[in-house]
Amino acid sequence: MKTVRRAAAPAGGIALLLLLVLSAACASSRGGGAPAGRAGRSEKFPLDPREEITGPFPEGVESGWAALVAGDAVTAEKEFSRARASQPNRAAEIGLIESRLLRGRTAEALSGCKEALAGANPTVPLLVACGEAHARAGEVFEAHELYARAAARSRGRSAIRERAAELKSEVVDALRKAASAGAKDKNFPDARGRVDRAIEIDPGDAGLHALAGEIELSAGNRDRAFERFREAYRLDPKNVGVQEKLADLAIEKDPALAVSVLDALARHDPRYRERAAEARVAFRASNWPGPERDAAGSERLTRAQSATLVWWMFPEIREAKVTTSVIASDAVSRRDTRAILRAVSLGLLDVDRETHRTRPDGLLTRRTAARMLLRLLRIVNPAIHPRCLEDSPESGRSAAEAVRAAVACGLLPESENSSVSGREFTRGLDRVRIMATGKGDLE
Repeated sequence: MKTVRRAAAPAGGIALLLLLVLSAACASSRGGGAPAGRAGRSEKFPLDPREEITGPFPEGVESGWAALVAGDAVTAEKEFSRARASQPNRAAEIGLIESRLLRGRTAEALSGCKEALAGANPTVPLLVACGEAHARAGEVFEAHELYARAAARSRGRSAIRERAAELKSEVVDALRKAASAGAKDKNFPDARGRVDRAIEIDPGDAGLHALAGEIELSAGNRDRAFERFREAYRLDPKNVGVQEKLADLAIEKDPALAVSVLDALARHDPRYRERAAEARVAFRASNWPGPERDAAGSERLTRAQSATLVWWMFPEIREAKVTTSVIASDAVSRRDTRAILRAVSLGLLDVDRETHRTRPDGLLTRRTAARMLLRLLRIVNPAIHPRCLEDSPESGRSAAEAVRAAVACGLLPESENSSVSGREFTRGLDRVRIMATGKGDLE
């Protein structure tokens, strides 16, 4: 029984060997069949040159591919040359390009690519081989274009997609550097062209749009710079550098956007609170009538102008009921009479008891501004008790104490000036509105 088993084993082995030989022969007769020595399609350069080409193939193509798979580029080139001599064939041409490239003969490979790519419908192996040839020649733009075409047609081949992405990154970096150099040399048309080409290749790169914005800023084109930075912000809204540039431009181009961007920055970094407050004021003032807008931007604010700003920014003041009438003889028959008299009646502006004059055209002092803002906060929301006023009781508060309290609450900036500008006072009014909502302690 043992002898019988020994005789049967070799017979089965021979049958299996014959079956494998027949299978291999069948596979080699089909275009794009599995290469010898490798299961399935190859995933990266070099690829089987028979892919996408209908057989039968001339003698030498299969053996040339087998040599490539084995790493023998010299033999592969000889075999593909023999196949091309016996019968011109695209698979042999592609194999020659691959084998020459593997031997380091890049110039010959590129020459073959020029001829092969001139034909219709280049195959994925040809696109990859020629893309690799251009890459090894340092021609990354051409290499990326060919690899991108191959990747678009290569489903399931991650290696090809990864190589295309690698070349794309090299192309974009080269264009980025060239655009930056062009802008530095004041060659703005060239810089624009290069960054636009980079954006065309990678439209989702926020940094490229930001670079385009920097180029436009350097060229003095703030309108175009604003559009570029706005797109960069859309793609990467958390990029602080982009937010800062966009906010600077948006203050004059789109104040509402500036407020939104700076408020977002201020929530994470207290350094931006000052600019956020300025942006809110600029946004509001941009829609005001001329006199109010002029008051908000004045370097030295008058008492009448302060009353006008309060009247304009706080409906509560316009609608407040006044039970006592205070005489201010020098506020009568003015365009801003209603605003001044309402401020006087509510105790926002003082009146000289002997002369009954409120001096509407006099400069608004820091002491008067401080008292005015603190009083306004109590009128708008009597229930508010901010922490910044805990050690500063309202009753009996002196002028100096009022200034210290207003500074502590952020209603006025620290300053040695005795007067207040329109910008400072308007920001103080904006701060009153925030504090009145109960959010002031969080600012």
